[in-house]
Amino acid sequence: MASISTKQQSGFSLIELITVLILLGILMSSLYLRGSPSTPSLNAQADQLARTLRHAQSLSLTQGRSLTLDVQSTTNYVVSDGGATITDPQGTVQAFTLVNGVILAGGDLDFDSLGRPIDATDNLIAAAQTWTLSANGSTASVRVEPLTGFVSVTP
Repeated sequence: MASISTKQQSGFSLIELITVLILLGILMSSLYLRGSPSTPSLNAQADQLARTLRHAQSLSLTQGRSLTLDVQSTTNYVVSDGGATITDPQGTVQAFTLVNGVILAGGDLDFDSLGRPIDATDNLIAAAQTWTLSANGSTASVRVEPLTGFVSVTP
């Protein structure tokens, strides 16, 4: 007598695979609509300003020269050497524009060749310097401490 063997198949059916793909598509579209990286929030732009201050401080220390965070308008700021906007060692021009209606209030700040925050007369700043970013009724602050130049962000 011949035996009949039944072959057990394992895996996913076509319907199961299509269902998973549809669910992944819905999930990805909802994540995309929640927040696109091309539209930075107020807090993200405050973090960018803080990173720019830290970068300017680091560049002034490593290059042994004074650099300035130059607030050119309520929506634009650059890092300059007192005259021209600088390019960092990676070739990135240090010019930034705030978007999505974010407004910047605050003045320029210089860093000496040791990376310390100084005033217009080349003296160490005596009090913390603060920039306020605002949009749609919300605010965020970026603060540089005197002497150490420690940069902090308060959402």
